[in-house]
Amino acid sequence: MPNFDIENSYENEIIYGVDEAGLGPLAGPITVASCFIEKRDLPIELLEGIDDSKKLSKKKREYLFEMITNSPNIKYEVAVISNDAINEAGLSRAWRDGIRKSVEGQKVSLCLIDGIKKVAIPGCKTISIVKGDQKSYSIAAASIIAKTTRDAIMQKIHEEFPYYGFDKHVGYGTKAHLEALRKFGPCKYHRINYSPVRAVLENSKIRT
Repeated sequence: MPNFDIENSYENEIIYGVDEAGLGPLAGPITVASCFIEKRDLPIELLEGIDDSKKLSKKKREYLFEMITNSPNIKYEVAVISNDAINEAGLSRAWRDGIRKSVEGQKVSLCLIDGIKKVAIPGCKTISIVKGDQKSYSIAAASIIAKTTRDAIMQKIHEEFPYYGFDKHVGYGTKAHLEALRKFGPCKYHRINYSPVRAVLENSKIRT
């Protein structure tokens, strides 16, 4: 379970936890959330509920999302990096751009970033933490925000292109998604540089 041990080990720092959702899917955006928990002060329901978003049910995640985003002691921002930006810049650069955008304009001195890759942010120290969403409340809260935000975006994309099943697999390369991709070809939300998408492009047009 996450806690405040990492945050508490850095005195006099304004600390934001950062996490993303959507690096692996074949379609849709990457969402990157940054989260600052002021004075490490949260109600017991949040302290007991916040965890790595992947460990939470959709219902629990959405419930916690509402609590987190409405808490007076939590500040947060979300950057949405479109599939077009991913296609143009590549995944690694798009992800780093998303992290920078998520803290842009914030008063922050230290970012705790989930994962192993290093990210430089002008005017801010950064620390990459493996499985950070299981260790830090700030990162875990950011993971819930990022995942819930992205799921809502994918639901809207599903309404526009219902035959891909985005409401169920949210863009990941499931068997059903790959079958739909081969049948209908890619839509405008697919990441054309990803090999399963690129493989069908030669024989199909992008659906708009």
